[in-house]
Formats: sequence, structure tokens, C-alpha cells
Amino acid sequence: MKITVRAMVYMAVVAGVYAAITIAQSAIGFGAIQFRVAESLNLLAFFNPIFAPAVALGVFLANLLGSPYGILDAGLGTLATIIALILIRITKKTTNNLLLASVWPTLVNAVMVPLVILISGGGLAAVTWAAFSPIALSVFIGQFVVVNIFGYALFRYLMARHKNFILMIEEV
Repeated sequence: MKITVRAMVYMAVVAGVYAAITIAQSAIGFGAIQFRVAESLNLLAFFNPIFAPAVALGVFLANLLGSPYGILDAGLGTLATIIALILIRITKKTTNNLLLASVWPTLVNAVMVPLVILISGGGLAAVTWAAFSPIALSVFIGQFVVVNIFGYALFRYLMARHKNFILMIEEV
């Protein structure tokens, strides 16, 4: 796949928008309870694989510059996003089901984010089921609201009412 200048511009915009939104809403974008609105951008990768590295870069920048968990969040948080984006692309190829694809960021982050929080707060010894499960549940709820409800509804609306926009992002 050849990446054009136009595609690189779109990728840069997506990465920048992700990072800017997340840092601007840092009070609810980091921590055990999080509603990271920018997470809905993960679904762009369903329509075009060029948006996967763009979203991953946005996550890396947001976590590096804004997370209270520092480099651990930049590394593991970005890894979680990469895993979710790969699963979104696999879902696109195998089922072409946006709803199913929207589940991956929720599940992966519900596992990875609590690990980041607990490890940064007390090392591996802090990772216990009693500590992990309430954080996982709260992250799951936040991700579900942002990706599975808001993000899915937004992209279904765009698919139904703004087909030209969807065509544009598919053809970048």
C-alpha cells in the first residue's frame, strides 16, 4: 500500500485530534474512571487501515504528554490500542460488522488500563483480582459508552446519512 501525502495529512490530523481531545478532557480521560471521547476514533480503522497507525500515534502522544502514569501508559496504553486496532481490521475482513468491531477497544482496554494503573501505583504486587476487577469494570463501562454507544451510533449515522464522508475516508 502506497501512502500518499494526502493520506499522511489525514493520518496526522487524526493523531492530533485524538491527542488534543484526550488531553483537553484529561480529568475524565485518564484514571480508573474514564470517558475518553477520542476512543471513538478507533472505529476509523474499520473503514481504512491507514487510520490504525494514526490512532495509535494519537494514543501514544496523549498518554506520553497527559497521563499521570507516564511512560508505562504511553507504552502499554498504545499496545492496547494496537491490539484493538488489529482486531478491528480482522473483524472488518472476516465479518464486515461494525458493531462487533466496536467491541474490541472496550474489551482490550478493560484488561490493559487496570494493569497500567495498578503497576504504576505499586508494581506487579499491586495486581490482585480485588484491585483489578473494579477498575476493569469502570474502564469497561466508560469504553462501552464512548465506543460501543457513541462511536458506533456516530459511524452508523455517517454510513446512513453521509455516504460521501464514508467513501472519502475509505479512499484516502
